[in-house]
Amino acid sequence: MRFSKNVLGVFVLFALFVVAVSSCKKDKDEEVTPESTFDKPGMLTNYADSIILPQYQQFKQKIDSLKLLADAFVAAPNLSNLPVLQSHFLSTYEQYQWISTFEFGPAETDVLRANFNTFPCDTTQINTNIVAGSYDLSTVSNIDAKGFPALDFLLFGIQQDDNYILSLYTTSPTAVNAKNYLSDLVDELQLKSNNVYNAWLQSGGNYISTFKNSTGSDVGSSIGMLVNQLNFDFELLKNARIGIPLGKRTLGVPLPEKVEAYYSQHSIELIMEHIQNIENVYLGRSISNNDGLGLDDYLSHINAQYAGGSLNDAIKAKFTSAKAKLLLIPGTLSQAVVTDATIVDQAYAELLQLVVLLKVDMPSALGVLITYQDNDGD
Repeated sequence: MRFSKNVLGVFVLFALFVVAVSSCKKDKDEEVTPESTFDKPGMLTNYADSIILPQYQQFKQKIDSLKLLADAFVAAPNLSNLPVLQSHFLSTYEQYQWISTFEFGPAETDVLRANFNTFPCDTTQINTNIVAGSYDLSTVSNIDAKGFPALDFLLFGIQQDDNYILSLYTTSPTAVNAKNYLSDLVDELQLKSNNVYNAWLQSGGNYISTFKNSTGSDVGSSIGMLVNQLNFDFELLKNARIGIPLGKRTLGVPLPEKVEAYYSQHSIELIMEHIQNIENVYLGRSISNNDGLGLDDYLSHINAQYAGGSLNDAIKAKFTSAKAKLLLIPGTLSQAVVTDATIVDQAYAELLQLVVLLKVDMPSALGVLITYQDNDGD
């Protein structure tokens, strides 16, 4: 009887050992997945070191130069330095398109997108502020009376020549106030851009370390925020920059005055910069045009599929076709939404298809939850 108990005990121990080994093997097999073996730290490092921080640095340099040129113009408004200021303003506005995707961390804290690029601007509020000579740019009532859209109005006016624009800062009864307002708008751009850039630096706020070390895909993770803001920014391109002026929310009635950079008529140029940046972010492409680890590599690594083929290939092909359609838009966008609406609508349709790939298929494959809300039904 004693022998039988020993045998039984050995058998039980052996069975438990087999179960334990089998369980460990199963757990180990479950851990080794394409998603778990992708180099997410390497991807985030590429984004932080080769894309995000360098873009903020270039934007900061543009803003610093804009400040110097604005100060020179305010000190001596003339027909020599006005065109220089206008030209640099437009190149700075283009450079902004390369950081607007990164509305998380420091940029979210400073609400950069809303403060820098709420368009169309409120020209009535701008003129009221100038006449009064007193205003608080931090209030909600002034959110659409500042930033790049307000500077676009102040430097170009409504189809006005440079002589007329110059008179607003020289012979107008409110010339002093107009110069002060122009300076204050540029000062705020410089302050906020410096805040965000410094917050990313290891010697400053060190957000770069926080970004690199958050390797999950849950809400609040770096990958989660990157995917969400890439999509949010792309939907702004589709809706605010093209859809609304085209009349997508007004039963087909075009609203040409709603385009971005309406006064300088620089809308198409900004749109092309914007979509190129979003594509570069997706590809993990650095400012020196080198392809590093990006979301495209992540999708390829996990073999994400779409319509029987590669999801990554489908997204890249749609970026190419969308850019091609945008380049076909003739003249200025404010004119095209009225006279060439069909061509603009074809570009819009390409963007709409790309939204589905980026907002539905990509997040689903990566296990990322889209947390922002929109009401256009995509």
